[in-house]
Amino acid sequence: MTTRDVHDEEPVIVIKPRAPYTITPHLKQFTLKNRPTPCIYDEESRSCARLVTWGVEEEVAYEATILSEGWEPLIKIHVICGPPETAVKIVKHVLNTEYVYPDTSTIIEICPGLGRMIEEYPGLRPALNPSMWESLVKAIVNQQLPIYLALRITSKLVERLGEKISISKNRTLYGFPTPLKVLDAGAEKLRNIGLSRRKAEYVIGIAEAIVRQGYDLEKIGGLPPRRAIDELIGLRGVGPWTAKLAYMAYTGNLDIFLPEDLAVRRGLRLAGCRKELISKTTSYAGLISYLAAALYELSKKT
Repeated sequence: MTTRDVHDEEPVIVIKPRAPYTITPHLKQFTLKNRPTPCIYDEESRSCARLVTWGVEEEVAYEATILSEGWEPLIKIHVICGPPETAVKIVKHVLNTEYVYPDTSTIIEICPGLGRMIEEYPGLRPALNPSMWESLVKAIVNQQLPIYLALRITSKLVERLGEKISISKNRTLYGFPTPLKVLDAGAEKLRNIGLSRRKAEYVIGIAEAIVRQGYDLEKIGGLPPRRAIDELIGLRGVGPWTAKLAYMAYTGNLDIFLPEDLAVRRGLRLAGCRKELISKTTSYAGLISYLAAALYELSKKT
Protein backbone atom coordinates (compact mmCIF):
# COMPACT_ATOMS: atom_id res chain seq x y z
CA MET A 1 0.00 0.00 0.00
CA THR A 2 1.27 3.46 -0.93
CA THR A 3 1.29 6.16 1.74
CA ARG A 4 0.81 9.74 0.66
CA ASP A 5 0.62 13.01 2.57
CA VAL A 6 -2.22 15.30 1.55
CA HIS A 7 -1.23 18.93 1.09
CA ASP A 8 -3.35 22.05 0.83
CA GLU A 9 -1.76 22.94 -2.51
CA GLU A 10 -3.15 19.86 -4.26
CA PRO A 11 -5.49 20.91 -7.07
CA VAL A 12 -9.14 21.61 -6.35
CA ILE A 13 -11.34 22.07 -9.42
CA VAL A 14 -15.04 22.92 -9.62
CA ILE A 15 -17.08 21.69 -12.58
CA LYS A 16 -20.67 22.35 -13.61
CA PRO A 17 -22.55 19.31 -14.98
CA ARG A 18 -25.27 19.65 -17.59
CA ALA A 19 -28.56 20.49 -15.88
CA PRO A 20 -30.78 18.90 -14.77
CA TYR A 21 -28.42 16.69 -12.83
CA THR A 22 -28.97 14.41 -9.83
CA ILE A 23 -26.67 11.57 -8.82
CA THR A 24 -26.57 11.24 -5.00
CA PRO A 25 -29.55 8.81 -4.83
CA HIS A 26 -27.60 6.46 -7.09
CA LEU A 27 -24.38 6.85 -5.07
CA LYS A 28 -26.27 6.11 -1.87
CA GLN A 29 -27.97 3.05 -3.36
CA PHE A 30 -24.85 1.50 -4.89
CA THR A 31 -22.23 2.05 -2.18
CA LEU A 32 -21.70 0.81 1.38
CA LYS A 33 -21.17 3.02 4.39
CA ASN A 34 -17.45 3.43 5.15
CA ARG A 35 -16.49 0.62 2.76
CA PRO A 36 -15.03 0.80 -0.76
CA THR A 37 -16.92 -0.40 -3.83
CA PRO A 38 -14.31 1.04 -4.78
CA CYS A 39 -15.84 4.51 -4.28
CA ILE A 40 -16.15 5.37 -0.59
CA TYR A 41 -19.26 7.53 -0.44
CA ASP A 42 -19.87 9.79 2.53
CA GLU A 43 -23.57 10.63 2.62
CA GLU A 44 -23.17 13.59 4.96
CA SER A 45 -20.58 15.43 2.85
CA ARG A 46 -21.90 13.90 -0.42
CA SER A 47 -18.36 13.03 -1.45
CA CYS A 48 -17.05 10.03 -3.37
CA ALA A 49 -13.35 9.17 -3.08
CA ARG A 50 -11.41 6.47 -4.89
CA LEU A 51 -8.25 5.41 -6.68
CA VAL A 52 -8.07 4.53 -10.40
CA THR A 53 -5.18 2.34 -11.59
CA TRP A 54 -6.48 0.42 -14.62
CA GLY A 55 -6.81 2.14 -18.00
CA VAL A 56 -4.68 5.16 -17.04
CA GLU A 57 -1.02 5.90 -17.71
CA GLU A 58 -0.54 7.19 -14.18
CA GLU A 59 -2.67 6.28 -11.16
CA VAL A 60 -5.22 8.85 -10.10
CA ALA A 61 -6.80 9.40 -6.71
CA TYR A 62 -9.55 11.94 -6.14
CA GLU A 63 -12.39 13.03 -3.94
CA ALA A 64 -15.44 14.41 -5.75
CA THR A 65 -17.98 16.33 -3.68
CA ILE A 66 -21.50 17.08 -4.94
CA LEU A 67 -21.94 20.70 -3.90
CA SER A 68 -25.39 21.03 -5.45
CA GLU A 69 -27.76 19.12 -7.73
CA GLY A 70 -30.93 19.65 -9.71
CA TRP A 71 -31.00 22.71 -11.93
CA GLU A 72 -27.82 24.36 -10.58
CA PRO A 73 -25.39 21.45 -10.17
CA LEU A 74 -21.80 21.90 -9.03
CA ILE A 75 -19.09 19.32 -8.25
CA LYS A 76 -15.80 19.99 -6.46
CA ILE A 77 -12.88 17.73 -7.39
CA HIS A 78 -9.93 17.39 -5.03
CA VAL A 79 -7.09 15.77 -6.98
CA ILE A 80 -5.06 13.76 -4.47
CA CYS A 81 -2.60 12.27 -6.94
CA GLY A 82 -2.15 12.00 -10.69
CA PRO A 83 -2.56 14.49 -13.55
CA PRO A 84 -5.40 16.93 -12.78
CA GLU A 85 -6.70 16.80 -16.35
CA THR A 86 -6.96 12.99 -16.13
CA ALA A 87 -8.71 13.20 -12.77
CA VAL A 88 -11.27 15.66 -14.13
CA LYS A 89 -11.88 13.48 -17.18
CA ILE A 90 -12.44 10.42 -14.96
CA VAL A 91 -14.78 12.27 -12.59
CA LYS A 92 -16.83 13.66 -15.47
CA HIS A 93 -17.19 10.14 -16.82
CA VAL A 94 -17.83 8.34 -13.51
CA LEU A 95 -20.31 10.94 -12.28
CA ASN A 96 -21.91 11.04 -15.74
CA THR A 97 -21.89 14.82 -15.98
CA GLU A 98 -22.22 15.17 -19.75
CA TYR A 99 -25.36 13.11 -20.29
CA VAL A 100 -28.01 15.22 -22.00
CA TYR A 101 -31.32 14.54 -20.28
CA PRO A 102 -34.19 14.01 -22.72
CA ASP A 103 -37.67 15.55 -22.71
CA THR A 104 -39.23 14.08 -19.59
CA SER A 105 -42.78 14.73 -20.79
CA THR A 106 -42.32 11.89 -23.28
CA ILE A 107 -41.06 9.58 -20.51
CA ILE A 108 -44.05 10.43 -18.32
CA GLU A 109 -46.42 9.80 -21.23
CA ILE A 110 -44.93 6.33 -21.61
CA CYS A 111 -44.62 5.68 -17.85
CA PRO A 112 -47.03 7.93 -15.88
CA GLY A 113 -45.83 6.55 -12.55
CA LEU A 114 -42.34 7.98 -13.06
CA GLY A 115 -43.63 11.57 -12.89
CA ARG A 116 -43.20 12.10 -9.14
CA MET A 117 -39.68 10.66 -9.09
CA ILE A 118 -38.61 12.77 -12.08
CA GLU A 119 -39.93 15.85 -10.30
CA GLU A 120 -38.26 14.96 -7.00
CA TYR A 121 -34.91 14.00 -8.57
CA PRO A 122 -34.47 16.16 -11.69
CA GLY A 123 -31.87 14.72 -14.01
CA LEU A 124 -31.45 11.47 -12.05
CA ARG A 125 -28.89 9.23 -13.75
CA PRO A 126 -26.53 6.35 -12.93
CA ALA A 127 -22.90 6.75 -11.99
CA LEU A 128 -20.55 4.92 -14.38
CA ASN A 129 -17.44 2.77 -14.13
CA PRO A 130 -14.08 4.08 -15.38
CA SER A 131 -13.28 0.90 -17.35
CA MET A 132 -15.06 -1.91 -19.16
CA TRP A 133 -13.09 -4.36 -17.03
CA GLU A 134 -14.51 -2.99 -13.78
CA SER A 135 -17.97 -2.74 -15.29
CA LEU A 136 -17.98 -6.33 -16.55
CA VAL A 137 -16.66 -7.86 -13.33
CA LYS A 138 -19.26 -5.95 -11.29
CA ALA A 139 -22.00 -7.13 -13.64
CA ILE A 140 -20.87 -10.74 -13.20
CA VAL A 141 -20.82 -10.34 -9.42
CA ASN A 142 -24.36 -8.90 -9.60
CA GLN A 143 -25.77 -11.89 -11.48
CA GLN A 144 -28.82 -13.26 -9.61
CA LEU A 145 -27.97 -11.44 -6.38
CA PRO A 146 -29.73 -8.66 -4.44
CA ILE A 147 -27.91 -5.32 -4.52
CA TYR A 148 -26.76 -5.35 -0.89
CA LEU A 149 -25.14 -8.78 -1.20
CA ALA A 150 -23.44 -7.96 -4.52
CA LEU A 151 -22.05 -4.76 -2.97
CA ARG A 152 -20.64 -6.67 0.01
CA ILE A 153 -18.85 -9.10 -2.32
CA THR A 154 -17.55 -6.25 -4.50
CA SER A 155 -16.28 -4.47 -1.41
CA LYS A 156 -14.38 -7.55 -0.24
CA LEU A 157 -12.91 -7.93 -3.73
CA VAL A 158 -11.72 -4.33 -3.64
CA GLU A 159 -10.38 -4.48 -0.07
CA ARG A 160 -8.44 -7.70 -0.57
CA LEU A 161 -7.18 -7.38 -4.15
CA GLY A 162 -7.37 -3.69 -5.08
CA GLU A 163 -4.50 -1.21 -4.94
CA LYS A 164 -4.58 1.08 -1.90
CA ILE A 165 -3.30 4.53 -1.11
CA SER A 166 -3.14 5.87 2.44
CA ILE A 167 -3.72 9.62 2.56
CA SER A 168 -3.83 10.00 6.35
CA LYS A 169 -3.57 7.86 9.47
CA ASN A 170 -7.28 7.11 9.35
CA ARG A 171 -8.04 7.24 5.65
CA THR A 172 -7.33 4.86 2.79
CA LEU A 173 -8.58 5.02 -0.79
CA TYR A 174 -9.00 1.94 -2.96
CA GLY A 175 -8.84 1.04 -6.62
CA PHE A 176 -10.62 -1.80 -8.39
CA PRO A 177 -8.43 -4.93 -8.74
CA THR A 178 -6.57 -5.10 -12.05
CA PRO A 179 -6.83 -8.19 -14.29
CA LEU A 180 -3.31 -9.20 -13.23
CA LYS A 181 -4.19 -9.00 -9.52
CA VAL A 182 -7.28 -11.12 -10.09
CA LEU A 183 -5.36 -13.67 -12.14
CA ASP A 184 -2.61 -13.91 -9.51
CA ALA A 185 -5.22 -14.38 -6.78
CA GLY A 186 -6.79 -17.37 -8.51
CA ALA A 187 -10.28 -18.83 -8.43
CA GLU A 188 -10.05 -20.22 -4.89
CA LYS A 189 -9.36 -16.80 -3.38
CA LEU A 190 -12.24 -15.31 -5.36
CA ARG A 191 -14.49 -18.01 -3.93
CA ASN A 192 -13.29 -17.16 -0.42
CA ILE A 193 -14.25 -13.56 -1.12
CA GLY A 194 -17.80 -14.65 -1.91
CA LEU A 195 -18.02 -15.40 -5.62
CA SER A 196 -19.63 -18.66 -6.65
CA ARG A 197 -17.42 -21.27 -8.31
CA ARG A 198 -18.75 -20.41 -11.75
CA LYS A 199 -18.48 -16.65 -11.29
CA ALA A 200 -14.89 -17.06 -10.10
CA GLU A 201 -14.14 -19.09 -13.22
CA TYR A 202 -15.77 -16.48 -15.46
CA VAL A 203 -13.77 -13.60 -13.95
CA ILE A 204 -10.51 -15.56 -14.04
CA GLY A 205 -11.17 -16.48 -17.68
CA ILE A 206 -11.64 -12.85 -18.69
CA ALA A 207 -8.56 -11.75 -16.72
CA GLU A 208 -6.53 -14.49 -18.39
CA ALA A 209 -7.68 -13.39 -21.85
CA ILE A 210 -6.56 -9.82 -21.09
CA VAL A 211 -3.23 -10.60 -19.41
CA ARG A 212 -2.03 -13.66 -21.32
CA GLN A 213 -3.76 -13.39 -24.67
CA GLY A 214 -3.71 -9.61 -25.09
CA TYR A 215 -7.49 -9.33 -25.42
CA ASP A 216 -8.46 -5.65 -25.59
CA LEU A 217 -11.62 -5.56 -23.52
CA GLU A 218 -11.60 -1.77 -23.29
CA LYS A 219 -12.06 -1.35 -27.05
CA ILE A 220 -15.60 -2.72 -26.70
CA GLY A 221 -16.69 0.56 -25.16
CA GLY A 222 -16.06 2.24 -28.50
CA LEU A 223 -18.25 -0.14 -30.49
CA PRO A 224 -21.90 0.49 -31.40
CA PRO A 225 -24.24 -1.04 -28.79
CA ARG A 226 -25.33 -4.10 -30.78
CA ARG A 227 -21.80 -5.02 -31.82
CA ALA A 228 -20.47 -4.42 -28.31
CA ILE A 229 -23.15 -6.58 -26.70
CA ASP A 230 -22.54 -9.38 -29.21
CA GLU A 231 -18.81 -9.21 -28.46
CA LEU A 232 -19.38 -9.38 -24.71
CA ILE A 233 -21.82 -12.29 -25.04
CA GLY A 234 -19.00 -14.20 -26.73
CA LEU A 235 -17.17 -14.29 -23.39
CA ARG A 236 -17.85 -17.26 -21.12
CA GLY A 237 -20.35 -16.42 -18.39
CA VAL A 238 -21.70 -13.31 -20.11
CA GLY A 239 -25.32 -13.40 -21.22
CA PRO A 240 -27.55 -10.62 -22.60
CA TRP A 241 -28.35 -9.11 -19.18
CA THR A 242 -24.70 -9.04 -18.07
CA ALA A 243 -23.53 -7.67 -21.43
CA LYS A 244 -26.13 -4.90 -21.54
CA LEU A 245 -25.57 -3.90 -17.92
CA ALA A 246 -21.78 -3.84 -18.31
CA TYR A 247 -21.92 -1.83 -21.53
CA MET A 248 -24.41 0.71 -20.16
CA ALA A 249 -22.56 1.09 -16.86
CA TYR A 250 -19.30 1.80 -18.67
CA THR A 251 -20.36 3.89 -21.65
CA GLY A 252 -23.39 5.67 -20.18
CA ASN A 253 -25.37 4.73 -23.28
CA LEU A 254 -29.00 4.78 -22.11
CA ASP A 255 -30.61 3.74 -25.39
CA ILE A 256 -30.71 0.04 -24.45
CA PHE A 257 -33.86 -1.54 -23.05
CA LEU A 258 -33.17 -3.96 -20.18
CA PRO A 259 -36.31 -6.09 -19.73
CA GLU A 260 -34.18 -9.04 -18.55
CA ASP A 261 -33.68 -7.26 -15.22
CA LEU A 262 -36.16 -8.22 -12.48
CA ALA A 263 -36.09 -4.76 -10.83
CA VAL A 264 -36.73 -3.15 -14.22
CA ARG A 265 -39.74 -5.37 -14.90
CA ARG A 266 -41.22 -4.71 -11.48
CA GLY A 267 -40.55 -0.98 -11.80
CA LEU A 268 -42.23 -0.87 -15.21
CA ARG A 269 -45.35 -2.35 -13.64
CA LEU A 270 -45.26 0.11 -10.74
CA ALA A 271 -44.90 3.02 -13.16
CA GLY A 272 -47.75 1.82 -15.37
CA CYS A 273 -45.46 1.83 -18.39
CA ARG A 274 -46.84 1.21 -21.85
CA LYS A 275 -44.30 -1.35 -23.02
CA GLU A 276 -45.38 -1.18 -26.65
CA LEU A 277 -44.23 2.46 -26.71
CA ILE A 278 -40.85 1.78 -25.04
CA SER A 279 -39.77 -0.49 -27.89
CA LYS A 280 -40.60 2.27 -30.36
CA THR A 281 -38.59 4.97 -28.58
CA THR A 282 -35.10 3.53 -28.36
CA SER A 283 -33.54 6.83 -27.29
CA TYR A 284 -35.53 6.61 -24.05
CA ALA A 285 -35.48 2.86 -23.45
CA GLY A 286 -32.34 2.66 -21.31
CA LEU A 287 -33.22 5.67 -19.19
CA ILE A 288 -36.73 4.30 -18.63
CA SER A 289 -35.19 0.96 -17.62
CA TYR A 290 -32.94 2.73 -15.12
CA LEU A 291 -35.68 4.95 -13.68
CA ALA A 292 -38.08 2.01 -13.41
CA ALA A 293 -35.50 -0.02 -11.46
CA ALA A 294 -34.81 2.99 -9.24
CA LEU A 295 -38.53 3.40 -8.59
CA TYR A 296 -38.81 -0.25 -7.58
CA GLU A 297 -35.81 -0.09 -5.24
CA LEU A 298 -37.10 3.11 -3.62
CA SER A 299 -40.55 1.56 -3.19
CA LYS A 300 -39.06 -1.25 -1.09
CA LYS A 301 -37.85 1.33 1.46
CA THR A 302 -41.19 3.06 1.95
